[in-house]
Amino acid sequence: MHHELVSLTVFASRWFQAEEMLYTDQYRIKRCMEVLHQLLGGPNQSGLLQIKMNREMNGILDRLYADMPLIRHDEILILSYSACGFTNDMSAHLAGLDSACDASVIRCRLREKILKLESDYTDEYLSLLPRKACRYGREMLFMNDRKYKKLWKLR
Repeated sequence: MHHELVSLTVFASRWFQAEEMLYTDQYRIKRCMEVLHQLLGGPNQSGLLQIKMNREMNGILDRLYADMPLIRHDEILILSYSACGFTNDMSAHLAGLDSACDASVIRCRLREKILKLESDYTDEYLSLLPRKACRYGREMLFMNDRKYKKLWKLR
């Protein structure tokens, strides 16, 4: 458990340290975003999320780079954020995009590119890019497949 939570602990301790030192909001936001980008990746770097995803999923990002040599960094970020179930809004903030719509467009266009691939791994790549992004609230709990769940009625 320690290994899994150490990054969150570092983030929280830096947040609390910034509050105790009475840093300005702008400086605290900058420091917190730096840590978030180290953990989850950002506009200029891959993060621990992409490294772990690649390691745990048998080199899926390496295979994707081999199948799509011209893939952009923001497309890799959106793929990894979608695989984690992040919302378009969250993905846009983390990737440094202008809006949630931009994240949605990147995800949809990446799906189209992957569909055109002649790769043995196409289905695996597509499984990481759902047609719809998650939304906060009840839909996120069901990961957008409520239609496959039987809703029970109380009598």
